[in-house]
Amino acid sequence: MAKAERSIFRLVWVYAFIITAICIGLAGVFYLTHWFSDLWTGYIISGIIFIGVMLTVIHANGALGGSASLYQLGLTGLITAVLATIMIATVTLLFHLVTVPTDPAVLNTATEEARINEYSIQTRQGFWIFMVTNVLFANITLGVLGALIGAIAVKRNQQTENAG
Repeated sequence: MAKAERSIFRLVWVYAFIITAICIGLAGVFYLTHWFSDLWTGYIISGIIFIGVMLTVIHANGALGGSASLYQLGLTGLITAVLATIMIATVTLLFHLVTVPTDPAVLNTATEEARINEYSIQTRQGFWIFMVTNVLFANITLGVLGALIGAIAVKRNQQTENAG
């Protein structure tokens, strides 16, 4: 059983890194195309977390030979969601701190297509709201939802031994 627990622990880390890499890659594409400030880009990244956590739960059940309990699968998905969210939040914070210029002349210049400048005062002040609501709350919520749905879908016909 200890070997199965180690493999599940490794599986959680691998899936968390894969989910993070895909989300950071998409965020980079959105940033380079100047769509990073649009609201729908965060929904796509949250959807990746949802699908990734569900795949983690399905793979974990297969790694345990189909004998995992609903609690084990839900906990596996929850840990994956929290790890991926922490890694994404860390990269987002570092990216924000590195890319914000310190030159006041650059901070309030207008950009093309009448979009708000990504370095404007409103955008810099709104970053923390974005960080808490979109990066932390939405990602963890969809990760938990993915863990629950994945665990329930995998164990939908679970037989209880003690009907107590």
